[in-house]
Amino acid sequence: MKLSRRALLKLGGLGALRGFLPPMPPLPRVDGEETRPVARRGIVAFARAIAWGVYVFDEPSFDANVVDGMASDEVRPIFAELTTDSGSSYNRRWYEVEGGYVYSKLIHVVPWEYNPSVTDVGPKGFWAEVTVPFTDARVAPSLTAARTKYRYYGGTAYKVIKAVRNVDPGKKDNATTLADGESAFDYDWWYQIEDESFPGLYFVPARHLRQIGHAEYATISPDVDPRDKKIVVRLSDKRVIAYEKDREVFTCVCASGAKFTGEGKDFRTPPGQYRVFRKTIGQHMYGGQFGDDDYFDLPGIPWVSYFTGTGIAFHGAYWHNDYGSERSHGCINLFDKDARWIWRWTTPQSDVDERYTVSKEYTDGTFVSVVGYNA
Repeated sequence: MKLSRRALLKLGGLGALRGFLPPMPPLPRVDGEETRPVARRGIVAFARAIAWGVYVFDEPSFDANVVDGMASDEVRPIFAELTTDSGSSYNRRWYEVEGGYVYSKLIHVVPWEYNPSVTDVGPKGFWAEVTVPFTDARVAPSLTAARTKYRYYGGTAYKVIKAVRNVDPGKKDNATTLADGESAFDYDWWYQIEDESFPGLYFVPARHLRQIGHAEYATISPDVDPRDKKIVVRLSDKRVIAYEKDREVFTCVCASGAKFTGEGKDFRTPPGQYRVFRKTIGQHMYGGQFGDDDYFDLPGIPWVSYFTGTGIAFHGAYWHNDYGSERSHGCINLFDKDARWIWRWTTPQSDVDERYTVSKEYTDGTFVSVVGYNA
C-alpha cells in the first residue's frame, strides 16, 4: 500500500479535525437546497464510509497507490462491485467509487431515493426503511430543531407512529425545484419514530423513509409445512443454509459472534439447537457500559429473528461489511436482503401491526441448528 502526498495530507487533516468537525447534514445541500447526486455514469448504489480514514486506491488492490481518503459518513457513488485477489480469504469485495476503489470492509452500501409522504399512518402506524445514506433524528419536525443523538442509516427500519407538518414553515426548510425541473419533495411532512428502547421525541423528514409494502412481508413458501423448515448455521465457514425437508432452498454468508481476546470477553455464537421464537422488523439494540470497548447503541437494526433466550438473532447490520468473519456479540449478522429472506421464511409468521411476534409454543418456531467448528 503506497500513500500519495495528497492522501497523506487529507488523512492527516481528517485526524486533526476529527474532534472539531460539526455533525454532517442529513444530505448534501447547496445554498440551502437539498440536491440530488449528479449521475455522470451508471451509478448502482452509494458508499458510506463506516469509519474515519477509509483509503481510496487507484486500483482494487492493497498493493495499489492510496490516492484519497473518506471521512466517517462521507458518501460517494458506486459504479461497480468487483471481486479481486486482494483482501482477506473470506472477503475480496471492492467497490469502484468516485475517485478510485475502496475495500468493502468499512463501506456501507446505501440507497439514495426520496419518497412521497404518507400523511395518514393509521391507528397502529407502519414500518418504514431509510432510503437515503443517513438522516438525523430531531426533537421536533423541523430542520431548525436540535438533533437527537441518533443518526438513522440507509436500510435501517423503524415504526412510524405519526405524520406531522413542519412546525417551522416560515424558516424555509423546503427545497424548491430539482435541477431536472421536477417538483421537489420538501420538508413539509415529518414522521415521528417510536423507539422501543429509549422512548422520546424522534422526528425525521418523511421523504427519507419508505413505507414497507405488504408484499415485502409475505411469507416465503407458505405451503410448506413449518415443521419441514430448518436452518443450519455453519460457524466453520460462516454459512447460513435453509432447508425444506432435505432440500437446500437458500444459502448466504454471515458474520458470527467473536472472541475479543485482548479484553478476555467471549461472544462467540454458541453451537446448539434452537428455535426462532420472536421476530421484529426493526430493533434498537444496546449493551455494555458507555466508554467500554464492548458498548453499543444501534437503532433500527432490520429484520430481526431471535432464536435464543439470551437475545441472539439473525439480523441485518450497518456498522460493518465484513461478512465471513467473527464480528458480533453473538448474533448472526447478514446482508439486509438475506436477513429479510430469513425473516419472511421462518415461523412464527409475523403480525406486522405489532412490534413483536412471539411463538405461542416454543416448538412452533423454525428449527435452527448452530454447528460448531469441529462438527
